[in-house]
Amino acid sequence: MIPSKRKFILLKFVLITLLYLNSCVTNSNATETPLVSTDLPSILPTLISSTSTNTLIPPIKLSLVPPTKLLFVRGSLEVDATSTHDLILLNLQTNETISIFDKDHEIDGQTISLSYPSITWSPDGHWVAFVGNDFSKPFWLYAYEDIYIVKVDGTELRRLTYNPRYNKRDIAWSPNGEYLLVAMGINGSDLYLIHVDSGEIAKRLTSSGNNYVATWSSDGNKIAYLEDSVLSIMDLTDETLHQIKIPSDYGILDISWSPNDEYIAFVSSSNDSKCSDISLININTEKIINLTSSEYHEISPDWSPDGSKLIFARSVLPCDEVIGKENWDIYLTDMLGEEQEIVSNIASLLTVIWSPVPNLEIGKQYTITDLGENINLRTDPTLNANVLKKLSAGEIITVLQGYVDADNYYWWKIQTEDNTEGWVAELANWYKLLNE
Repeated sequence: MIPSKRKFILLKFVLITLLYLNSCVTNSNATETPLVSTDLPSILPTLISSTSTNTLIPPIKLSLVPPTKLLFVRGSLEVDATSTHDLILLNLQTNETISIFDKDHEIDGQTISLSYPSITWSPDGHWVAFVGNDFSKPFWLYAYEDIYIVKVDGTELRRLTYNPRYNKRDIAWSPNGEYLLVAMGINGSDLYLIHVDSGEIAKRLTSSGNNYVATWSSDGNKIAYLEDSVLSIMDLTDETLHQIKIPSDYGILDISWSPNDEYIAFVSSSNDSKCSDISLININTEKIINLTSSEYHEISPDWSPDGSKLIFARSVLPCDEVIGKENWDIYLTDMLGEEQEIVSNIASLLTVIWSPVPNLEIGKQYTITDLGENINLRTDPTLNANVLKKLSAGEIITVLQGYVDADNYYWWKIQTEDNTEGWVAELANWYKLLNE
């Protein structure tokens, strides 16, 4: 008898395996240092051709959808009946798409394609990390799997890690931009912190060999991860654990922590169901809220930057028909379970995530969070502009104008409480809506 959690991990692995078998027959801080330094050695950098407006994605249903971007892994059938697996950027405001990375790129003497479909966005919104593998080698060996970083316009592809014999499962970029949280191992999987600037292992966090998914708190001081039927929250400052027991009739797969740190969204299925659903657990009360319940698979929940909504993928076919025919829609839901389909039938998809920025809105007031402590207020939207002052945590600002995309940052013109006006860069969780 396979335990519930492992059963649904295996389910996801089976979906991934089917897709790929078909195809085979920076550190950020308040001084605005780029997350992945352009001073890093160019490890065989490769420019990737990008294309806009992909005909496989139907028009978006725009009502109530915030102006933001989505990133997802998609498999699609080509004219010659081969299968490709792409990393796609979708602009929900313009309905334009960019293929950031597709299959078979020559890097370091290997032919790299997307591997396990775990992707993660840098907190400045300009970089993406993913796991790549050389599928020209025997598929069952997984002997060439590593983490790669690429800009969201498809340029500046770099290999980050050089420990290929470790399978990489989940990856998640830290809110301060310094680390990747990676679930990896040879037999089983544990959680590690990897330096974004060097790709070296900074710390091993678990040792059970049974940790496959993990997520960050908004301030980056804690992580949440699964082990059997227990949701563990680790404080990284002292590695103390707070554990939440999940009822045995939930088999949990993916998890995603809300920006206000109150809820964790997760994918689960009861023992008597063939379908996976999206649920929430309140970390303080341990109360579980079921958001979806249908005859279709729902996977890959991810929070909007303001924490008011979730996106997720829903299978086009019912649960008992989906294996081998993995077509998906993308849905939006609020905390009450009110759903809206936003993208229809985008072919095979296994992961979808929401851009962490831009999130600020003109006319609204925000407070600077601890992550944004000492952020520079500049005369113009560029790293070369003069610094007017440094902003402290707790300081209130009003957004006047923006955004401007420059120097790998999104910039907003703001006004401080003493009526000083200038430009600040935005990173995920640097600002909190006033009175939120």
